[in-house]
Parts: sequence; structure tokens; C-alpha cells
Amino acid sequence: MSADQKEAMNIYSVTLNGPAPWGFRLQGGKDFNMPLTVSRLTPGGKAAQAGVGVGDWLVSISDANAEEMTHVEAQNKIRAASDSLALTLSSHGVTPCPAKSKPADKPDEVEVPAEAPMNSGPACRPPWVTDSGFADRYHPDKTSTVVTQHQKPVQPTPMQNRSSIMQAAQQNPADSSGRTPLCAACNKIIRGRYVVALGRSWHPEEFTCCQCKRMLDEGGFFEEKGSIYCTKCYDNRYSPNCAKCKKKITGEIMHALKMTYHVQCFLCAACKMPIRNQAFYMEEGEPYCERDYEKMFGTKCHGCDFKIDAGDRFLEALGYSWHDTCFVCAICQINLEGKTFYSKKDKPLCKSHAFSPV
Repeated sequence: MSADQKEAMNIYSVTLNGPAPWGFRLQGGKDFNMPLTVSRLTPGGKAAQAGVGVGDWLVSISDANAEEMTHVEAQNKIRAASDSLALTLSSHGVTPCPAKSKPADKPDEVEVPAEAPMNSGPACRPPWVTDSGFADRYHPDKTSTVVTQHQKPVQPTPMQNRSSIMQAAQQNPADSSGRTPLCAACNKIIRGRYVVALGRSWHPEEFTCCQCKRMLDEGGFFEEKGSIYCTKCYDNRYSPNCAKCKKKITGEIMHALKMTYHVQCFLCAACKMPIRNQAFYMEEGEPYCERDYEKMFGTKCHGCDFKIDAGDRFLEALGYSWHDTCFVCAICQINLEGKTFYSKKDKPLCKSHAFSPV
């Protein structure tokens, strides 16, 4: 592409220095028959500081042509850039209602209908809305496009509710039968001190961990598949790893996103409080509690000023987001979804009221 062509299309390049997050979100893609455009910027984020604008069209991502990328391919390309992200963009992206140079009191005519609601049809609905299995196939901890609310995680599993129960051996319990005990390990008569565990009697020195051979006459032990373990060896062998810190989980186990975590490792990225069994959202690979997500990333309808919840029907026009039922003529309140409309002072107008005072 020549320099003159780039200038005509207002093409510019930026390099965002890592680490992520980069501070912007995308919409569109080849799979939506729409160009990849910047749909939202984090105030003060890396993209906003570099001069990237909402609605700008992505020409390339890390020198790869973005015009042929699907939405997920673009997200994967962005995630792969851990240290720095090079973007080429055009500020002539397609917008729902382009401004035109006309007298101040004359409305701007829109030659195309308002963008259809995000859940009006497969061609213009994002996959996280249309496909209930999207979060499973494209793991939610690796994508910045998941806007659905995650179900409450499973209540942390206490240590005593694991598949194997920690037990304790009894030393020299009273035996009313008067029988001389036999050791379950060597099958010899026990004379003197002995322990009882798992319904059998043992010489103390023969009731040991199968891994480290430590005597288990004091403290707890676990039985797993016929073998006896001290608590340390059992945790090393059977306790799950935390998906965050990669260390063994020896206390409460947090289940979320089909993985396991220490309770203190699965935190809201904003307030740093454990999420435990509360609902949460994912944004750029980080979990957020419901309160902080709405505060930082929540989208409000420009018509009613109430937030647009995950799964709500909505459309984008005049640079704002609207509930499909809120995008109406400012004069007669007729719904303008999918219809040609005019605008004056950022308010939509139907054809009949295009020249009416607002």
C-alpha cells in the first residue's frame, strides 16, 4: 500500500508495550462479515494513551493481515503478544451513523439501517451470546471477549470432605475379649504396646507410611487404594495443583473454570478479595467480582441509562449502545431497529420527524 493510500485511509501504527492487558476490546471479524474494530477502551489504558480510538478499524495485528481474521483468531493473535503489541489501524472504520457536514439545525440522514441487535441473527451475533458452549471450547481464562456471567463456583471443598478421610490410630485400646492381638503386617502376636487402625492391630514400628516409612502411631494418616500414607506424602501424591500458583492444595480446594485453586489464589483482579462461591466475570484473562466488573466494564443503555446485562438484546448506533426496545424516535417513540433513521444532537429521529425541533 502506497503512502498516499495510507494517508487517504488515515492509517496509523502504534506499538503497545507489555505486559497485558492492552486496554481495548474488539468487535466484528471475518466470521461476522464485519471488519475488526475497537469497540471499547479502558480509560487510561495502554491503547487509549497511544491514541487508539473507539470505532477504529484494525488493518494488521503484529504484521499479520487482520482483514482475513475471525474474531477468535484476532483475540489469539493479541494474546500471543506478551511483551509488545504492534497494531496498524484505520480511523475510517464503518460507523452506524456517520456525521456529515450540514447546517446545525438539519438532521444527519443515515443511508443504512441501524445495526441489528446482537442476538437478532447468526450473522451479527457474537459467539459468546449465540453459543452456550463457547466458553468451554475457547477457555474463558484466555479470552477478553467473554461477557457472560459465570455461575457461582462450587463451594470450596473442606479437607474433611475429600475422597479419603484422615484417620488416627488408637494406642492400646481396651479389649474386653481378652484375646492376644496379632499384627496385621507380620501376623505375629503383639506383646506390649500396639496400635489399632483400619479395624486391625499393628506393632507401632510396622504401622508406617508406604512412601516415607515414617511411623504413624501418632498423628493422622490416609488410606488410598489399600495403601497407607502420612498426611505429607498423601498431599504430595493426591492433592490437586493450584492453577494459579502451581503448588499443591492441602487445605480448602476452590473449583472454578474447570480447574482447582487455593481459595486465596482465586481473587477479584480489582479488589483482591477471594471470590469463593460468588458469581464472577472474566475480562482479559482475569476474574472480577460482580460489583467491580459492573463498575469497571459495565455498559449502559444510552436510552434508559440502565446497564445492558449479559444476554440482553442490544444494538450500537450513534456511537452508543442501546437496548433494542430503547432505540426509538425521540419525538414519536416509534422503534427504529433495522430502519433508516436520522440524528440530531445525538438523538435518533424517524423519517417523519427528521426536521422536527428536538
